[in-house]
Amino acid sequence: MKKLAIVALVAFGLAGCVQYKVAGMFEGDGRAFVGTVMVGIGHGGSIEVTSLDGTLHCTGTSQVTKMASGYSSVGAQGRAEATCNDGSTFKVDFVQSSESGGSGQGIDSNGGIVTLFFDTSDSMARTRMDRQRLDALVQ
Repeated sequence: MKKLAIVALVAFGLAGCVQYKVAGMFEGDGRAFVGTVMVGIGHGGSIEVTSLDGTLHCTGTSQVTKMASGYSSVGAQGRAEATCNDGSTFKVDFVQSSESGGSGQGIDSNGGIVTLFFDTSDSMARTRMDRQRLDALVQ
């Protein structure tokens, strides 16, 4: 009975949507952003991010493109696309690297790299973004 309950919970989690906190940056201008991404299995999700200075706001869609194997979400892959209030766009491919989150990278309409981190914990997503920004300064 316990095994059946676990399988039911995993199936429910995979069939529904999960919301993550997002933190990332546009490497072209170094502008950092925070927000949320909602991902769903079998149906679309959403992404919404705002730059730390509040001047840039982007919204769009997200979706899981490859399920993880087994009962874990680790290894799941997806894609997010968004349009920003300044007319720019970006596309990011992401991978879930832990039960609580992962990372993604893509490109914006200006040819710049976009990097993001997502996690169920807002502080963890921001910490990973801050670490990335510091690493970029050191190089």
